[in-house]
Amino acid sequence: MRATAEEQLSAFLANRPGVVANLCAGLTEHGVSIRAMTVLDTVDIGTMRMVVDNVELAKCALEEAGAAYVCVPVIVVPIPNKKGAFARIARALAERNINIEYFYATAAPGADYTLGVLRVSDLKAALTIDFEV
Repeated sequence: MRATAEEQLSAFLANRPGVVANLCAGLTEHGVSIRAMTVLDTVDIGTMRMVVDNVELAKCALEEAGAAYVCVPVIVVPIPNKKGAFARIARALAERNINIEYFYATAAPGADYTLGVLRVSDLKAALTIDFEV
C-alpha cells in the first residue's frame, strides 16, 4: 500500500466559539468536502489542518471567510483498522530515516480503514515506500 501526496490547508483562526462552525459552513457552501481534519489550539489562535476534496474551492472559501492559511505538502495513507497497522507504517518511515513531524487520523469501531495524514521530513522518499500493513 503506497501513500499519496496531497496538499493540506492549514487555516489560522480566532480561538472562540463558532469560528470552526462558520468556516466549515463556508466550505460546504463552496461544495468542498473535508476528508480529514484536526483543530489545534493555543491561547489566542487555533490552527485547523485539513485535507479536502477540492483545494482550489477551499482556498476561495477561506479567502471569503478572511482566514489566513498556508498550503503544506503531506502524505495520505489508508490504514487498516487493526492492531499494529500504524506501528508498521511508523517503523517503515523510521527505517528510512524519515521523521514524522505530525500525524492525525481516527478509526471508527468496525470500520475497515482510516485515512492517516502525515507531515514527514522527506515527502519524496516516503512516497516510494510500499507500506505492508
